[in-house]
Amino acid sequence: MKTIVRFRKLSATQATLLTIVMMCLKDLNDIVIDDCEVHVTIEEDCLCTVTALIVIKRGVPIISLCEQLQKHITEEIEAMTPFTVDKVHVVVKHLAM
Repeated sequence: MKTIVRFRKLSATQATLLTIVMMCLKDLNDIVIDDCEVHVTIEEDCLCTVTALIVIKRGVPIISLCEQLQKHITEEIEAMTPFTVDKVHVVVKHLAM
């Protein structure tokens, strides 16, 4: 899995948020983990925005999987950290064979 953060150094906060998002992606068997990218931006007011670029296996209902992933990421971050998730963007890069 490719992990991209828009900061020069990876802070403990960023590493924690990225780890939580990666765990959420690994929970779903319909996602090809090796081709995914995750971007996390952190605001000053304990807000974060997550963008996940994912590859989905062919034949999986895309909309319901993306909605499930958005909900799962939001719930996990808010349960494990003091952050509030502002947005979770899920972008399907392509479908895997």
